[in-house]
Amino acid sequence: MDNHLSSVKNGCKLLKLFLDSPKELGVSDLSRKLELSKGAVHKLLMTFESEGFIKQNPATKQYSLGYTLLELGNKVLKNHNLVDFARPFLAQLSDKTKELVTLCVIDGQNAIYVDKIDSQYPIRFNAEEHRRFPMYATSAARAILAYRDDTFIDEVLGDQLKTYTAYTITDVDTMKRRLKDIRTNGYELSSNLRNVGATGLAAPIFDADGKAIASVSVIGPTDRMLPFHERWIQEVVEITRAISHELGYRGTGTAEA
Repeated sequence: MDNHLSSVKNGCKLLKLFLDSPKELGVSDLSRKLELSKGAVHKLLMTFESEGFIKQNPATKQYSLGYTLLELGNKVLKNHNLVDFARPFLAQLSDKTKELVTLCVIDGQNAIYVDKIDSQYPIRFNAEEHRRFPMYATSAARAILAYRDDTFIDEVLGDQLKTYTAYTITDVDTMKRRLKDIRTNGYELSSNLRNVGATGLAAPIFDADGKAIASVSVIGPTDRMLPFHERWIQEVVEITRAISHELGYRGTGTAEA
């Protein structure tokens, strides 16, 4: 049984090598990377090839991923529910911060909180689920908007931004500079822009194509958030990276093509 499990594990490692490698790999390359004999690697390749997981290029004699994996990947995406998938990650972040944690997605040119876990403190801020709001209005939404292309950003920002507080950014050029900073930093941290006395921090979630599809945010009273903001930023970034990785993302965060 242990030998069978070891073979399965080696097979999984072999397939994963193609994630961060050239399109095609030869037996020698795979043998070296896996630290297995060429004979053992060849047996794995033959098994995967018979099931369509691996295919060999007749011209180069090298191997690449097969179409069966594409079918399986499409099935995963079809059955995937981001809310259910992200919920354990949100719960983990909630346990650490004890503040309001949200999952935000895009809906057209607006944003929506599709899931949340309320703060464990008696004094807390609330976020309405499934209510649309402008993509420039909250840290969670801006963390997604910052990674969209210039045309989309121009359409969202338009000529005038809605005012929420005395601290709200209403100048389009200033907002564009802020979005650029978010892209540079990899997260958004803001206070008082939507609600006075509230601080939110958020980071984007990327899909396998490198597209920012959602964000996770932590929101709480400014006097409670700011003393721990560096720690919470690290936690949020790590959580969104973990979610993105599970969705197949292998990059560092780029604008939508």
